[in-house]
Amino acid sequence: MTQRIDLHLHTTCSDGLRTPSEILEEVRSRKLAAFAITDHDTIDGFLETGELLKEGDPELIAGLELSCSAEKGDLHLLAYLFDPDNARLLEALNDFQEKRNQRGRTMVQRLNDMGITITYDDVLQAAGSAPIGRPHVAEAMHRRKAVATYDDAFRQYIGDRKPAYVPKANFTPAEAIDLIHAAGGVAVLAHPMVGGAVDRIEELVALGIDGIEALHPDHKQHQVANLKEIAARFRLIWTGGSDFHGRGGRCGSVGSEAVPIDCLQQLRLRSSQKRGSD
Repeated sequence: MTQRIDLHLHTTCSDGLRTPSEILEEVRSRKLAAFAITDHDTIDGFLETGELLKEGDPELIAGLELSCSAEKGDLHLLAYLFDPDNARLLEALNDFQEKRNQRGRTMVQRLNDMGITITYDDVLQAAGSAPIGRPHVAEAMHRRKAVATYDDAFRQYIGDRKPAYVPKANFTPAEAIDLIHAAGGVAVLAHPMVGGAVDRIEELVALGIDGIEALHPDHKQHQVANLKEIAARFRLIWTGGSDFHGRGGRCGSVGSEAVPIDCLQQLRLRSSQKRGSD
């Protein structure tokens, strides 16, 4: 039987609903050969999971998902095999978290001005140790019964261009790729078929991107085949993962994508090639 891996998993350290410990138990039960915790804009989940590993456990890969914005719209870049102690990376993530916190305070103030009675402490409680994001504001609103459902918070108040929406101070794609490479990592475009990111592959290739995520729950079979062809055309690697968050109806379950261990081997080869060219 071919060994399988999952290179896209989220924990409570960003916007997932499962703790690192719970994710690790899922990974063990699925008998995966390797996995990556790729929380949004933080490596706390990766570090916490690493402390929980026991002999014989699946291999944990250094992972991270960086939020990027540019004139053509938002996209996400996955980082793998980087040095988690890299000073430049840690400084950038800490600065990003502070900007996220300020964004959360501004959204709460806008909601208060509209008569929605939630506090920033409510949002902090919903976020736990994770960087503040819109999912935590939505969760706080739902807990306070300011909206009937979690999704209603986005539809009515904090979704894009809604009255309490505040833009994120994200990395540019160039900044994110440079940051990943400076930390010794490999940069991969997350879920290219979501939000039209696939149309920007040539732009990202020019910036030095290393790969694209072909296997993803939101990708149809013919799209996966197309992405693999694109990867071959531009000499990129391709990866895959469940993008697990734990929310019903959002992405896949742990190990749900048939990602072969060869993807990890290709990541390592790309990483070694980059180190050899430095």
